[in-house]
Amino acid sequence: MKASEIAVRLGFPPDARMVIIHCDDVGMSWGANQAVKELLTKGVPKSASIMFPCPWAYEFSTWAAQDPLLDIGVHVTLTSEWELYRWRPLTSHKDAPGLVDATGFMYRSVCETAAHATAEEVYSEICRQIEQALVWGITPTHIDTHMGTVFARTDYAQAYIAAAKKYSILPMLVEPSPMVLSMVEDSRYPKDIIDLLQQAATPKLTALFGASSGKTYEEKKSAIYAQLENLPSGLSYFIIHPNLHTPEMPEITDSWQQRHWEYEIFMEEETKAKIEELGIKIVTWRQVAQAAHGQ
Repeated sequence: MKASEIAVRLGFPPDARMVIIHCDDVGMSWGANQAVKELLTKGVPKSASIMFPCPWAYEFSTWAAQDPLLDIGVHVTLTSEWELYRWRPLTSHKDAPGLVDATGFMYRSVCETAAHATAEEVYSEICRQIEQALVWGITPTHIDTHMGTVFARTDYAQAYIAAAKKYSILPMLVEPSPMVLSMVEDSRYPKDIIDLLQQAATPKLTALFGASSGKTYEEKKSAIYAQLENLPSGLSYFIIHPNLHTPEMPEITDSWQQRHWEYEIFMEEETKAKIEELGIKIVTWRQVAQAAHGQ
């Protein structure tokens, strides 16, 4: 289904600029959880996804399960990138040895995962993460991918799409537009991923964005506003990684300041007003699924 059809079914003009402002890395830390709770209930974003292998996934799940209308997905996690803060797959080491490094944790990089894990192991882990969501009271509206790992190999991407189909939820996929074709050409992703995207019979995003960085809060805010001003027509995905400024975050990642600023920027009334002024329509995966199913 094309973005123009989704727009019309949601009551917008066919050339509407729609965006899913999406909170990634929920469950990674207590600070991430608290930031996203505030954003989903009082801020701009209306969608998020949980990293189910992470230590704080259960805490957020118990909160989110109380409101079944929240737009919550599974942030398919196949890597554990930080130096000292690590997590393991939900699939046992015995059943999926290719998912873990010599320390027993997931590999740090996408390339390492792609070199060791089989597609069968990846499929099993994706299913385990979705099933963990269900056990904890979350009915996921979608699945997406941490660090883009499911697109590192074509058979991983096939496993990802198959798992989404098995559980009747939407996979995050991007329409192979000229911009996406250019990204694939310049990246580590296999070129036949394009064929897979073209063939997948599921709603697709028009464009994918990560929040711009900045040396100061105002510089970052201006850069994000510029991104919003330049959103194309169609269905864009705007990814943020919000987190409160808690003592452990600087020990985990040097991106802690950017993450805290993303939380603050998307809590601001000025940001809400800016999006309204630009005529951008904030939508959710739940709405996209309803449009795709003619509801």
